Amino acid sequence: MNIVSIIKNGFQRITDISQHHKKMMSEVSEKDTVDSSDVHVLDSKEMTLASNFRSITDSFRRQAYRFAQLQKRINTEQHKYRRLLRNLKNDKSILVTRPDNGRGVVLLDKIDYLSKIHNILNDTTKFSFLSYDLTITRETKLIKLLNRLLDEGSISKDFYILAKPFGSIPSRLYGLPKVHKEDVPLRPVVSAIKTFNYGLGKALSRLLSQFIEKTNMVRDSFSFVDELLALPKCMSQYKMVSFDIASLYTNVPLTETIDIILKHLYDGHAKPPTISREDMKELLDLATEKSHFLFNGQLYDQIDGVSMGSPLAPLLRINDLIRAYYSATSSTRILSDDDIIDELLIILCSSLTCSLFNEFVFSFDRCNNV
Repeated sequence: MNIVSIIKNGFQRITDISQHHKKMMSEVSEKDTVDSSDVHVLDSKEMTLASNFRSITDSFRRQAYRFAQLQKRINTEQHKYRRLLRNLKNDKSILVTRPDNGRGVVLLDKIDYLSKIHNILNDTTKFSFLSYDLTITRETKLIKLLNRLLDEGSISKDFYILAKPFGSIPSRLYGLPKVHKEDVPLRPVVSAIKTFNYGLGKALSRLLSQFIEKTNMVRDSFSFVDELLALPKCMSQYKMVSFDIASLYTNVPLTETIDIILKHLYDGHAKPPTISREDMKELLDLATEKSHFLFNGQLYDQIDGVSMGSPLAPLLRINDLIRAYYSATSSTRILSDDDIIDELLIILCSSLTCSLFNEFVFSFDRCNNV
């Protein structure tokens, strides 16, 4: 209807017929009959223009009708898929999710899914059961610290605004199936958005990234291939080994890693941050160590390693992995998939053994013809 109105108004403006119409209607209100002189007769030019408008309008109506019929057929198919998805959603015995790698839809038996997650959470060296919510307590502690640092001029207003929490909620844990692996294990993923220390992790990550280099990190497979092609021929005696690290973030030696970062920040030659060493340590502790989450209606606390959902976690993980192995070989590369770092690629002499990673659980693949 809007298109028809636009065409009608355009025709009236071009032909000036609306002025004649208004004049005629005003006189009709004064007398019952209409004089023939008040009726506007279209000339040949106006008749041609009106005919063209009529043709355009009819063409539009035909195309609109065909489009409506096509949409009706498409909607019929969509209704079938929506009905199927609705039935899957209402089936409480299955879980619909996405795979860990790539795109797609994965259907999981819910009992099997819960069992695999609980097997992860049953590791009492990494997680503990919580009988109450620690969110308000930890949020209040962080706010008091940030207020003091802002008053002392140790942090900027931008840092304060980004790090200060409000309306915090616990993290949420879920698992993504690794469909390309045997028995379809789950990768535990923590959504930390809106948690009390999420903003602090982002603020510290921006600050520390100025001091911690990522020269050993490969951002994507294209740059990695370029590096391999650039290797000298003498490297043919070496082998490339891929380590897919299980339970990555819970295995970070957090105390040691934080001490290394503090030493790098305050004992090096670079100008240290305006935040004191003691306050920086407390901020790092709050951003990484204090992490509780919700799964299946139950609260848990992560008691070892770096918080899985913290924006600061990838930065600490890079620092720890490079520190652990870089002294053994300078051909270490960490392959990163966005901010999830779980694969270590090492080019090493075949006689070298990797005894530095005994605390990790690896899936091991030897790469040939490299």
